[in-house]
Amino acid sequence: MKSFFLSLVLCLFVCRTVMAQPEPYVWTSQSANSSESMPCGGGDVGLNVWVERGEVLFYVCRSGSFDENNTLLKAGRWRITLPEPLADDGFRQRLVLGSGYVDITDGRQTLTLWADVEKPVVHVEATCSKGGGKPLVVSYESWRTAPRAMTRREGFQSSWKFAMPKSTVTSADTIRPAADRLTFFHHNPRTTIFDATVAQQQMETVKERLYNPIGNLISGGCMMGDGLIYINKVRARYASADYTAYRYESRGRGGRHHVQIVFGASQESELDFLSQI
Repeated sequence: MKSFFLSLVLCLFVCRTVMAQPEPYVWTSQSANSSESMPCGGGDVGLNVWVERGEVLFYVCRSGSFDENNTLLKAGRWRITLPEPLADDGFRQRLVLGSGYVDITDGRQTLTLWADVEKPVVHVEATCSKGGGKPLVVSYESWRTAPRAMTRREGFQSSWKFAMPKSTVTSADTIRPAADRLTFFHHNPRTTIFDATVAQQQMETVKERLYNPIGNLISGGCMMGDGLIYINKVRARYASADYTAYRYESRGRGGRHHVQIVFGASQESELDFLSQI
């Protein structure tokens, strides 16, 4: 009985101590680049979030999104341009770990990002100033708009490692901007590194009995938002990589905005993939 009460007292003491700790995950200055990003996630979706030069940027990745080289791909990069750039004065970026979201504010405008723990959906909620009548702009940025030759260093993030052939490429994504939404996905060919591995291990006789998780895999998603409309695409460069940005803007100026990014995956068909998003 004494040990029970002692354990109870220790438990209450630890809980009280943890609850009394100040929130350690608060930044009061913007980031220099993506290397200073803040993690966030829910379910099987992860984000890296940072603020650079007054704009909010984030990468998204979903578990299982492997390409033909068995590289876990980021779905892309998103850039949120508020009607007014986030100011340094009053800036705060906070990871609320217990609730699983990141909120960002400069005292005038606020943006919150979170991933649903029950379904693969990322939410971006913004409360904007009037900003001289400027809209909210949401850009989807992709560096896989054409086949890309993999560098030797990039080979180590795949299953090729030291044995990567010189001609190895990452195939291009499919990106389809529509008036009120954007669809993006990577479609693996039927022949992948799985086939090379089976041959290397001399297992062709049992190949049809082996589980192939990446052959013909389609992974990606769809972005949509209240009152978002497609405006254009532009080419630019970030972190030594060229990319294409597909830009959407809000019809409303100021006020509240909600953007959703819904993810799906299929090894059946493109139609099956599209039915999930």
